[in-house]
Amino acid sequence: MALEAGEAMHQFFAAMRIWQMHVMQKLPDHAKVTGNRIFGEPRWKEVWTACRKQANDMDQISQLAVDILNTSGYYDDPNDKNRTLSNMQTASVVYARETYRYLHAWPIWVADVKSPLKPTGVEQVFDCVLEYTDGKKIRFIGTLDGILVNTVRDNRITMADNKTASRMDKAWVEAHKTKHQFTGYMACGMAMFGIQMWHARIYGSRIKPMYRGEDVHIEPIQRTRDDIDHWANWVRRQVEIFEEYKIDWEHAERRTHSCNRYFRPCALIPFCADTPEGRQQQWEQMIDTIPSPSERAIEA
Repeated sequence: MALEAGEAMHQFFAAMRIWQMHVMQKLPDHAKVTGNRIFGEPRWKEVWTACRKQANDMDQISQLAVDILNTSGYYDDPNDKNRTLSNMQTASVVYARETYRYLHAWPIWVADVKSPLKPTGVEQVFDCVLEYTDGKKIRFIGTLDGILVNTVRDNRITMADNKTASRMDKAWVEAHKTKHQFTGYMACGMAMFGIQMWHARIYGSRIKPMYRGEDVHIEPIQRTRDDIDHWANWVRRQVEIFEEYKIDWEHAERRTHSCNRYFRPCALIPFCADTPEGRQQQWEQMIDTIPSPSERAIEA
C-alpha cells in the first residue's frame, strides 16, 4: 500500500509541476505536451479542463489533486486507515499551500523554451548504462520527479524528489545526506541531459496531515564526484551479489538488520524463517510482480 499510495501521490506532484509551467511560467504548449506524455491525452484533457474552471490558483491546484487522485486507479484498503484517498487529497492540498509561495523562485527546467517537444523537468524516465573501467556494464533505470532552476543561485539546476512518509523526524532528514538513490538520479540526469546538477531538494509530505507545522519538509542536499564514485561502487556490488546468488538464492547471505526497516517487519520474514524445503515450496508458488512505474514507462 505504501508504494501504491506513493505512486498515486507522485501523479499529483507531476500534475502540479505541469500547472506551474502553464500558469506561472507561461509555457502552455510545454505543459500540454508534458501532460499528454505522462497521463495520456484523454485523461489530461479532462482533468485540465476541470482545473482551469476554478477561480484562483489554489482552487485550481486543489481541483487537480482531487481529479488526478480519483483517476489514478488507487483505492482504499479497509486495513489501512492512513493511506486513504481522502487523506491523500488533503495532503496534496497541504503540500500545495506550503510550496506555492516559493514556486516563482523555483521554475521548472525546460531544455528549450521555444520548443515544447524538447525535454522538461517533470517525470523524466532515464534508462542508462553504467560502464566501468574494466568494461563491466550495468543497466540502471529510474525516474526524476522534477528538475528545477534556482533563480536565487544563478539559475543553478537542481533536482527535485518527492517523498511521502508517515513520519519525518531527524532520522528521516539525516538519511538523505548520503542516500544512494539521489546520487544515482543526479548522475544519470546530468548524463542524460548534458547539464550540471549537483544540488537537490527533497520534498517530504506526510500522507495523513497532523496540522502541527511538520506536514511538509523540504531538505536541500548536495553531491560531489566522490559521492558518485561511491554510488557506482555500491551499484556494482549489489549487481554482483545478485548475479552470484540469483540461482542459488538459498545460500545468499542474510542481512537481518533489514528485517525491521522502515518501522515495520519485512513481509518476507515468514519465507526466511521457514525450512529449506518450505522456502523451495514457497518459491515455486511465487508470481511475477507488477513492473515498477519506471519499468512501465520504459516499456511504453
